[in-house]
Amino acid sequence: MAIPLKEQKILFAKSGNRCAFEGCRRILTAGASPPDGPVVLGEAAHIVAERFDGPRGNYPLPQDKRNQYDNLILLCNQHHQLVDFQPQTYTVEKLRAMKQTHEKWVEQALGLKDEKLVLLTPNVEDTVYSTLLCVERLPPYIYGVPCDVTAEKAVQALIRPRRNHEITPFIIRGGMLYAFQNMNASGNPFEELVPGRSAEQFQCQEWWDDPDKMRWFVQLLNRTLNKLTGRRGLMLDKEHHRYYFEPPQPNQGLTIQYRPLNQKKSTRNVVWQRRRRLTGEPRGYWYHRAVSLRFIKIGTSEWCLSIRPELRVTVDGFSTPPPSRIGPRVTRQKSHRFNYDLLVEVNFWRDYLSDGRPRINLSFGPQQLLIISTTLISSIVSWPGIPEEYAKPFKNVRYIDDLFSWGELSQLESAIDEDLEEELSLEDIEELAKEEGSD
Repeated sequence: MAIPLKEQKILFAKSGNRCAFEGCRRILTAGASPPDGPVVLGEAAHIVAERFDGPRGNYPLPQDKRNQYDNLILLCNQHHQLVDFQPQTYTVEKLRAMKQTHEKWVEQALGLKDEKLVLLTPNVEDTVYSTLLCVERLPPYIYGVPCDVTAEKAVQALIRPRRNHEITPFIIRGGMLYAFQNMNASGNPFEELVPGRSAEQFQCQEWWDDPDKMRWFVQLLNRTLNKLTGRRGLMLDKEHHRYYFEPPQPNQGLTIQYRPLNQKKSTRNVVWQRRRRLTGEPRGYWYHRAVSLRFIKIGTSEWCLSIRPELRVTVDGFSTPPPSRIGPRVTRQKSHRFNYDLLVEVNFWRDYLSDGRPRINLSFGPQQLLIISTTLISSIVSWPGIPEEYAKPFKNVRYIDDLFSWGELSQLESAIDEDLEEELSLEDIEELAKEEGSD
C-alpha cells in the first residue's frame, strides 16, 4: 500500500526539505535546470515498517497507522538504507526522537511555531531631520591674480587687522593666487602681496563645470571652515580631517555652555576622562568631542554643509595612542547612539559653531558673503514611526531671529567697515606651505 500523497506533503513541509538524520540536514532536491527539471532525493522512510517482517515491523503499531505522517521520517537515500539495515541501532524510539528534534529545528529556523497574524500599525507623518545645513548664500565671484610668493609668505603677510570681520582663505595654484576677496578693490587684504596687479574675476558657477576648478572651489570653502573653527577655539586634526576641542593643559577636562534641544542653556563636557563604574578610578585615556565638516553640492546651484560628529581619543589630552587602542573605544561609543542621540550631537555642533544664532555669517568683503542656515534640512515622511520608548520629543530645532542676529546680517550686507585682529597659528602657515609645495 503506497503512502498517501497528503501524508508525504505534510512530511516534506514539516521537515523543511532536509534530511532528518542527525548531523546531515542535506537538501533533498537538486538539478532544477531544464530540460530534465529537479530531482527529488528525499525518501519517506518508515519508522515502523509497513510490513511486519520489515525493519522494526514487529513494533506494536496498527497497520492503518503505518503509512501516516507520524510514522514517517524524511531521509536522504543514504541514511534511509543505513537505518533500515541497522534496526537494532536505529530503534523506533531513536528515530522518533530524531524526527522530533529535526522538525523542532525547522520550526525555530523558519519561525513557524505558534505563528500569529501581526497587524501593521497605520502610517504616521513625521519630520525627519538630516545632518545637513542649507547654504543660503555663496560669494558670487572668485578673484585670481598672478602671484610669485610662497603660501607661507602669503599667510605671514595676512597677519594684520581685517576690515568688517573679514576672513581671508586663499589658495595658490599654477602661480595664481585665488580668493573670494575682490583684489581689485583698494585696501583689500591681499594688496601688499600683489601690489599694482590687476585681478581677474571669475563667476563661481563657471568653476563648478570644471573638475579641477570645482576642487579648488571646495578647497577655498574648506579653508573658510578652518577660519570659522579657529575662531571658535577648535583645533584641526589634519590626519583625519576633523576639528576637535583641546584642553587648557594636559590631564584637564573642558566644559562649555550651549543650548540643547529641550532647554534654554546647559553645560557639556567636550574633553573628559572616562572612569570605571565599580571603583570610580579614572581610565588611561581622554575623549574629545570632534566634528567632520564639509561642503556638498546637492543641486544645480544648491549647496549644504554636512555635519558628522566624531570622537578623538588621547592619553593625556594631547598625545594620541596607537590606532589599535583607539578604534574599539570609538566604535563602542558610536554603537550606542540611536537616532535621537545623533540629533543631539548634530544640534550641539550647529549651536556651538553659530553661537546659538539662526545663521553662520562669514564675510569676504562687500557683497561677497557666505551665509549658512543653522536650521537642519528636514523632510516630511509617511512611515510606521519608531517605538514609543525611542520617540523623544524635542524643540529648539529652529533658532528665531532677534535684533542682534538681524543687525549682524544687515551690517554684513551693508559692508560696514570694522577691524578685527585675526591671529594665524604656525600650524596654519606650515599646512598652507606644505599644500603649496605638493601642487
